Amino acid sequence: MSFVRRVLPIYFLLTCTGPAADKISKAKLQVEAARECVQSGAFEKSVDCWRKAADLYQQSNDPTELIQANLGLATSYYELGRIKLALGILNDTLPIAEGLKEANLLAAVHGELGAVQMLSFQAGDAEANLNAALTTSRQLKNHQVAAKAAMNLGVLETYRGDFPAAIAYYEEATALAEQSGQTAIAAKSRANLAAAALQKGDFSSAETKAKAAVADAIKLPDSHQKCYVLINASRTFNGLFLKAPSHDNQMRLKAFESLKIAGDIAEAIGDRVALSYAIGYEGELYEQERRFAEALQLTRRAVFLAQQAKSPDCLYRWEWQEGRLLHAQKEDGPAIAAYRRAVAILESIRHDVSLHYGNAIAASTFRAVAGNLYFELADLILQATDSEKEAGKVQQMLLEARNQVEQLKSAELEDYFQDACVNLLKSKVKSVEAVSPTTALLYIIPLPDRTELLVSLNGELKRIKSPVTEAELTQTAHEFRINLEDRTSNLYLEQSQKLYDWLIRPIAPLLDKAKIDTLVFVPDGALRGVPMAALQDGSKFLVQKYAIAVTPGLTLMAPQPFHRDKIDLIINGLSESVQGFESLPFVNGEVASLHKLYGGRELMNKDFVLDKVRQQFTQGQCSIVHIASHGHFDSDAKKTFLLTFDSKLTLNQLEQMLRPSQFKDKPIELLTLSACQTAAGDDRAALGLAGVAIKAGARSAFATLWYINDQASATLVSDFYSALASSPTLTKAAALQTAQVKLLSDGRYEHPCYWAPYLIIGNWL
Repeated sequence: MSFVRRVLPIYFLLTCTGPAADKISKAKLQVEAARECVQSGAFEKSVDCWRKAADLYQQSNDPTELIQANLGLATSYYELGRIKLALGILNDTLPIAEGLKEANLLAAVHGELGAVQMLSFQAGDAEANLNAALTTSRQLKNHQVAAKAAMNLGVLETYRGDFPAAIAYYEEATALAEQSGQTAIAAKSRANLAAAALQKGDFSSAETKAKAAVADAIKLPDSHQKCYVLINASRTFNGLFLKAPSHDNQMRLKAFESLKIAGDIAEAIGDRVALSYAIGYEGELYEQERRFAEALQLTRRAVFLAQQAKSPDCLYRWEWQEGRLLHAQKEDGPAIAAYRRAVAILESIRHDVSLHYGNAIAASTFRAVAGNLYFELADLILQATDSEKEAGKVQQMLLEARNQVEQLKSAELEDYFQDACVNLLKSKVKSVEAVSPTTALLYIIPLPDRTELLVSLNGELKRIKSPVTEAELTQTAHEFRINLEDRTSNLYLEQSQKLYDWLIRPIAPLLDKAKIDTLVFVPDGALRGVPMAALQDGSKFLVQKYAIAVTPGLTLMAPQPFHRDKIDLIINGLSESVQGFESLPFVNGEVASLHKLYGGRELMNKDFVLDKVRQQFTQGQCSIVHIASHGHFDSDAKKTFLLTFDSKLTLNQLEQMLRPSQFKDKPIELLTLSACQTAAGDDRAALGLAGVAIKAGARSAFATLWYINDQASATLVSDFYSALASSPTLTKAAALQTAQVKLLSDGRYEHPCYWAPYLIIGNWL
């Protein structure tokens, strides 16, 4: 149903008789029924009751009760993981509450809206609404609304990893809830507080708060919320057992005990979802004790309950757990089937459900929450190829393993940019050989005990196992990146040669035999933040043999030749020092060389302001967008920006400017960011750089991992464009190779700090 967005009139009768009174009476019965359903965790049934109540209150012209019914409806949708529906209801309700000018109701709407926005790619809006709710309800001494808002702000800070701030909010929420007699909120806050203390490493406080949360919960009437508190407390007790060696088995016993109580209550009130979580997490405890048969029996019961309850966000967890348990018992065929079911379920819900249900302090990124699921499935499939004799079947299995990781890469980018629309550029995977027979694509899959190298070559996938572990690869890549940025030292050589030995030397004979001249990497994790061009075999750098490009994923690039018969160029840049950033003195020369080659429109220094940039993109199509300015890529996409004279250009703003060209089927061929920077060791920030072309709607990006304020930068960029202009058939990757090799042959700039950070990202042709 659709709720009106206009403000309802408030001049209705205070004492209703006749049909209106009858509707209000029926509405109250529906509200009572809805609340009973909520108590027992029957949220699907509660939705129907809340809807009917809301309809009746709307027909009776009772906006106050309509708001309350809508709040209940939104909360039920939230509990079911239907975030978009919850947002729709609350966005319809907000103007009604604003029209009434009733501060308590408005605070309640802001609070619920903020809680839902935390799970819908709107963390900034969530914080604003929760703070509005907390500030108003504090002033009104509405402790119930204030307690809920403070608790949800604690959850938000937990997601961000700011545990001291989270703990402060949870403590305030607990105190406010106790003042207003809201024992359920107090119990939930204490459970969250215990979990945050555990994450912070304050084990004593975590134990005390978890025990207090259980004590609070025991006093509550049996309900879904009571089960939830007990389950969360159990998770903290188990975390203490695992993380704090000084604790004896008492914490593990308390974990079992809390789950048993929660399960008994859930069964008594008919709450299948809570019962599924209680039994599933009990299975996880047995898994940790390596009692696999008992764990599997419990897990399968949890799966059955989740299926009965039609709870996919619950179901994928237990299918995943079943897969792990079957693998532990060396039943890899059924294990792979269980993993496949888990991935299929998760893929169907990842845009619209809460991934933290049943765990108050779940990780804040999709990779952290579910990344292992995809990698574990890929690992099992790859291992299964060892015993497969049929070549065709081996190819199918290798493709499936690669596709599982590919699904994660797509989800990870959407999660980073907090935008499901990044999938607009998804394309069918083209055979690299069909595009260019002298190009090889290297897909790198780091695993706990090895690294798998999948090379697309000669019309098929070749699989090579490298002995380096994910942990060793990550540490070496981080050290390599840090040492590379120091132009006064050659310490990088040790890591450079190690990475070459692990990633390139095992496949070198294949590349030589196929006469490969271009390598396209699909890196993962820490490898996203290092330039593959600077890997060295002991005497030569990789770029001296191959043109090199990277892509965040196969389905996220569309390899097509760059037609250069008519190049329309837009140049934006800063050479002056603005907003506390240092000047870029060589940008003027860089821009002059571009103009000489291509002409084009230009916005420099005082003209490079947001309004003029917007106007520039409305004046017609362009094929290259060149931005020569400071840029910062952060682990939080909202903190990523490109510096303009008057402001900071965000990736969302850049997308809004460039996206129309994609809708006209003429996407930007090349987006150049010639002075951007990502922090060494910040793998998530590097993910943003890897996906910038996709976010902006461009076929490819030419960007830097770090910025060198030196003439070398301007020289390399100019040489890149000159090479690109010199031959209509030269690929972007080959043009970059030409520029890099030329620069490293100059004795002043042979250190890779000068030439290595430049990358072609996406379509390398």
